Amino acid sequence: MTSPPDGWDTAWVAALEAMELEADEVEQLLRHRDVLETAPVTPVTFTPPDGLGPLPLALADRARRLVQRQLDLSRELTIAMAGNRQQARLVGRLHREAVDSVPVFLDNRS
Repeated sequence: MTSPPDGWDTAWVAALEAMELEADEVEQLLRHRDVLETAPVTPVTFTPPDGLGPLPLALADRARRLVQRQLDLSRELTIAMAGNRQQARLVGRLHREAVDSVPVFLDNRS
């Protein structure tokens, strides 16, 4: 059995930390999505380092928790996007009704 290359654990720890920071940013966006409408959002993308190799066994639990956290965030993002689409449809419908409506006046003074 060959031993892992030098820095193998360190590279994995750094990769997991980067993924956790990305998850933190997504959580912040979800938590503050109503006030961030006017704030610029810089997309965050994680790119795994080349030649990372297999996950060290000592980091398996941390990686499992991170995967579950990402799945939970993905579910929350899906719900938030569906809500945004629903609101956009409602606003569009209200706007169309306001534009298409013709004012009608009825004089009941007879």
